[in-house]
Amino acid sequence: MKYRKDIEEYRAYLFRKELSAGTEAIYIRQARLLLDFLEERAVTKEEMIAYKTYLSEKGFAASTLNLYIVAVNSYLKYAGYGACRVKTRRVQRRKSLENVINMEEYNRMLVYAKESGREKYYYIMKTLALTGIRIGELKFFTVEILNQEMITVSNKGKIREVYLPEKLLRELRQYCRKAHIESGAIFKGRGSNQIGRIGVYKMLTHMADALGIPREKVHPHSFRHLFAITYMNRYGNLSELSDILGHSSLETTRIYAATSIQEKRQKMEKLEL
Repeated sequence: MKYRKDIEEYRAYLFRKELSAGTEAIYIRQARLLLDFLEERAVTKEEMIAYKTYLSEKGFAASTLNLYIVAVNSYLKYAGYGACRVKTRRVQRRKSLENVINMEEYNRMLVYAKESGREKYYYIMKTLALTGIRIGELKFFTVEILNQEMITVSNKGKIREVYLPEKLLRELRQYCRKAHIESGAIFKGRGSNQIGRIGVYKMLTHMADALGIPREKVHPHSFRHLFAITYMNRYGNLSELSDILGHSSLETTRIYAATSIQEKRQKMEKLEL
């Protein structure tokens, strides 16, 4: 079947581009959805604008819509229809971070994890918050790195250094001794599988529900945000923070120098106008 053959060849093309497994899955799915939409109709610029409109009417967030458009454009370029690619939607860069766990909530989550026997998640939260790593980088935390000052991680096609505070290393060594983890990954899912984003998120939301903390504030990336905000408030060095987080551009890091929407509103309330 040509359709299946075409998609499998496209999958091989994406593999050669060394995309992450998650990104590859999104690109394949969007290619399939586009072909379903076309229903054997020819690929034209007009059809692609119609498909963009179709996606827009689905009610996706602008960032999600743009991701899908980028994925579709990738397939069009691969298939020889580069001239039919469509523009992404312009999105104003956010000037504030919202739905980020605060220090009081973070400490409550830590206490609850310890007291409820969920020590693995206590140490996962500690690791995320003390290093600013992404959840996908937990796999680089092994018993073997616990005497090092930093580790090198590869994520999203980039290689960067992650610095390891001694107080975190002490806690992780203690956890490994207690949990009889002698080698390999410190944080595992069921069996010997690498712990996944979904498994961590489910446990975090379970604990948040028990504590009355809004679920939208305890996604794994929220702890990276907490680290960045705390670091920025303490040291105020945007360039240094950008290096620690592994951002390609200082503009990406600049959001941590901005005040929240609530803080902006409070300042506006005090204006004598």
